[in-house]
Amino acid sequence: MALDPPFTIRIEKPETALADAMAEMRIWLDKHRVQPVAFKIAMTGFPGIAFDIQFRSEDEAHLFERQFSLAGSSSD
Repeated sequence: MALDPPFTIRIEKPETALADAMAEMRIWLDKHRVQPVAFKIAMTGFPGIAFDIQFRSEDEAHLFERQFSLAGSSSD
């Protein structure tokens, strides 16, 4: 049985400290019992931080993206 490729999303956190962004995302991941496949800091052209995050399922990726995208809500 072949595994589906991981689903990658980019989350941009302009003008946000690395520790604050990581803590916010880790709390959400733990609460929803989601374990990313990979979690990498991405290069950006603006002050702040961005992350490329891979998930095993498309559903997990969409839930996380909806929560943390710039256009999304910051509430749960």
